Amino acid sequence: MRLFSLITETVDFITDRINTPESFKVGQDFEKYVEEYLFPKKYYEMIERTHDYHTNSKNYVEASLNPDFKFRDRITKKEFYVEAKFRTNLYNGKLVWCTDKQLARYQSINKQTPVFLILGDSGKATMPECLSLIPLSKAKYTGLFPSFADQFAIVPGLAISSKALWNR
Repeated sequence: MRLFSLITETVDFITDRINTPESFKVGQDFEKYVEEYLFPKKYYEMIERTHDYHTNSKNYVEASLNPDFKFRDRITKKEFYVEAKFRTNLYNGKLVWCTDKQLARYQSINKQTPVFLILGDSGKATMPECLSLIPLSKAKYTGLFPSFADQFAIVPGLAISSKALWNR
């Protein structure tokens, strides 16, 4: 019985991966990178995480309208959201990371709980070459110039310290 269950789970996983649009796969890969490398369990507790493409395609979960993650800093106990976006191309010279509706929603959330944008570009979603950690209060537009994002650059692959997070 257990073998049948494992086979079924494996087939479901493969089917899900095949049917997931490439843009969502890239997003999922980048979110995994952000969770594992930038906000590891050692320093941050995960409170919430938006649902994946597979879950939302079957029965959309309204909480998926929130930023990708909600964490609690283990040192300060402060809670905050993180929206993770990986981009490989510029549009009109900008890194477009959200829509007008998303920006308005994130700004509303930011009034109660801080929201940070992790913007990755260049390289791969699993190992970006450039990363920026931008407080939402400073990311006022749906498209950001690379020179603006560079002002908030962080070292790829290194966990974000509590001090670096809150002193932005």
